[in-house]
Amino acid sequence: MNVSERILISGATGNVGLETLRELVQRPDKHLFDVIAAVQNPDQARKTIAVQPDDFVKLDFTDAATFGPALQGVSRLLLVRPPQLADVDKYFKPFIDVVKQKPVKQVVFLSLQGVENNTVTPHHKIEKLIVEAGIPYTFLRPSFFMQNLSTTHRDEIRLRNEIFVPAGNGRTSFVDVRDIGAVAALALTSSGHEHLNKGYELTGSEALTYGEVADMLTDVLGRKITYRNPSALRFVWQKWRNEHTPLGFVLIMVALYSVARLGKAAGLTNETQRLLGRPPISIRQFLNDYKMVWMP
Repeated sequence: MNVSERILISGATGNVGLETLRELVQRPDKHLFDVIAAVQNPDQARKTIAVQPDDFVKLDFTDAATFGPALQGVSRLLLVRPPQLADVDKYFKPFIDVVKQKPVKQVVFLSLQGVENNTVTPHHKIEKLIVEAGIPYTFLRPSFFMQNLSTTHRDEIRLRNEIFVPAGNGRTSFVDVRDIGAVAALALTSSGHEHLNKGYELTGSEALTYGEVADMLTDVLGRKITYRNPSALRFVWQKWRNEHTPLGFVLIMVALYSVARLGKAAGLTNETQRLLGRPPISIRQFLNDYKMVWMP
């Protein structure tokens, strides 16, 4: 790698973006590159972000005027789609078009496990755009984030002692976002071509039912946590009508948990261990590391 490398991290304040940032700033070869956090509000992020990058730039996928300045001098990029933006042609095609015009030599894109066979997802369409643009890529295709339990579902565990997801008794393959961040950092700093034009299906080493996860939480927290296993309709009603979660986001959650309910979310690979040279973080380790977030 050249000393002049600029690595841009989009979604730098989110789960995977922040962990990638953390990995990059701790690398022993950090003197070879600058890490730039691309965020909607640089001034606010500068005050609140847990890991300080070398610099901040404004990047707003709903404002094409921010694309060129954000990509100035950038040689590698972590692309994370904001969950609320699903219209690929409107928001991401213009961005990829600008990336194509720049001397960007790698896009690492946070995609989705099974995306190759799920053509309706925004992730599938973004992957296709990147390939068609001829930009060297690395696609990270993780399974369910363990950190969904400590963010999206934190309060139902913390305040109601329950996991409330419509996943039936199907098994789910979980992965820790810290492992995804470690793989992203590895790909973004590689001096060779071994990670270019590759797709990595990243999972942990266990596929568990949410009943088993609730039992582990019970053990770790020292109080009873119950898996409610609601119907899809009851889940929509609770999240949308009672908790005022945007309906579009609720329906995406239903679709994802339906995959688990049907027994199609249990796939495990050894990619995470092969790439990192160590076992993936286990769900029990994750629960122990994050247990303070579920304390009432």
